[in-house]
Amino acid sequence: MSVTSRPVRSGARAGRSQTERGGRRWWHYVIAVAALLALGGLARGAYAIWFTVTHVRTSYARVTGLVVNVAAKDDTRVRKVLVGTGDEVNDGQVVALLDEADLAAQVEQAKATLEERESALARAERELELTIRETAATVEQAEADLSAARARLATAEAQLEMEARQQPDEVRRASAAVESAESQLADAAATLRRMERLSKEGAVSEQGLDAARTSYEVAKAAVESARAELAVARAKDYEGQIRQHEVATRAAERQQAQAALKSAQTQERRVALAEQEVLARRAAVAEAAAALEAAKARLSDSVLRGPVDGIVVRGPGHSVKDGEVVVKGMPIVTVVSTEHPLWVSAAVSELDVDRVRAGQPVLMRIDAFRGRWFSSKKWFHGTVEKVGQATEFAEQTQGSPWMMQHVPVKITLDREVPGLRHGMTCRAWVDVRGR
Repeated sequence: MSVTSRPVRSGARAGRSQTERGGRRWWHYVIAVAALLALGGLARGAYAIWFTVTHVRTSYARVTGLVVNVAAKDDTRVRKVLVGTGDEVNDGQVVALLDEADLAAQVEQAKATLEERESALARAERELELTIRETAATVEQAEADLSAARARLATAEAQLEMEARQQPDEVRRASAAVESAESQLADAAATLRRMERLSKEGAVSEQGLDAARTSYEVAKAAVESARAELAVARAKDYEGQIRQHEVATRAAERQQAQAALKSAQTQERRVALAEQEVLARRAAVAEAAAALEAAKARLSDSVLRGPVDGIVVRGPGHSVKDGEVVVKGMPIVTVVSTEHPLWVSAAVSELDVDRVRAGQPVLMRIDAFRGRWFSSKKWFHGTVEKVGQATEFAEQTQGSPWMMQHVPVKITLDREVPGLRHGMTCRAWVDVRGR
C-alpha cells in the first residue's frame, strides 16, 4: 500500500509545482505588458509636453481661397439668379439677371438731357459768332469815324492858324498888349507877395505894402483892359470867329468819335461773356455725354457675369431670391476662384502671437479627412505666409471676464491636396522652434 501510494503523492506535488511555475510566468507577462504601457504613456506624455512647448496651436482654422462677390452697381431688382451654391462657373458666365426697366429709362433720360444741352451749345456758338461779327464791325466803324474827325479838326486848326497869321495889325498889337499887361501883372503879383512876406517880418512899412497892392491892382486893370481891346479887335475879324467856331465844332466831333470808339471797345466784353457761355455749354454737354455712357454701362451691368473660374459658395448674398430688391454693392453671388490655390485662414491667441513668424512650418489635420488617421497622409504640411498686424476678433474664456484677442494668420499648403474644398475646417500647429 505504501509502495503504491508514493508515486501518487509524488505526482501530485509535481503537478502543483508545474502549476505554480506556469502561474508565475502569466503574471510576468501581465507585469511586462503593464510596464510597457506605462512607458508608452510616459513617452506620449513627454512628447505632448515637448509638442506643446515647440508648437503653437491655432484656432478657427478654415480652408479658404480667393473669394469674389458679384454685386449690383446700383439699387435695383433681381430678375433671376441663374446659379446656386456648389455650381461651377466660368469667367464671363452669366450668373444673374437684373431688372432692366429702370436702367433703360435712365438711358433714355440721359439721351434727352444730352440732346437738350447740345442744342443749347449750338445756340451759344451762333450767338458768339454773331457777337464777334457785330463787335468787329462796330469797332471798325468807330475807328474810321475817329480818324475822319481828327482829320477835319486838323484841317480847321490849320486854316485858323493861317488866317491868324493874316490878322490885322490891330489884333496883333492888342495881343502884344495883353501879353505885356499879363507880364506886368505877374511881376506886380510877385512883388506883392514879397512885400506881404516882408511886412509880416517887419522889414517894410505899411506904406510900401500899400504901394505894392496899388501896383498890383493897376496891373490887373491893365490886363483886363488889354483883353477887352483884344476882344474888340477880334470881334472885328468875322472870319476869325467863324474859324474858331469851326475848330471848336471839329474838336467836339473828335471827342464824340473817341467816346464812340471806347463804347465799341467795351462791347468786346460781350464777346468774352459769350465765350464763357460757350465753354460752360461745352462742359455741360461733356457731363451729359458722360452721364449717358454711365447709364449705358449700368444697363450693360444688368447682366452679372462670373469674374473668375470658380465654385459658387455661400456668401453674404446667398439668400437673395428672384424678384428681390437689392442695394448698390450688395453681393448676390459669391464665387471662390479655382484659378488660385487654396490656403488656410486661422487665428493665434495674443498670448502666443509673438512666437509666430512668417516662414515657420505648420502641421495640419483636416477634419474632413478624419478617416485617414491611420494613413500616411493624415498629416498635411504648410508654411506661415503672413501674420496680421492687428487683432481680428475677441473671445471670452469660459468662467473669465477677460476677452482674449486673436490675430489672423495666413497659412499656405506645401502641396496640392486632392479633395480639399473651400470652407473645410482643420487643426493647425505652428512649429516655432525656428523663430
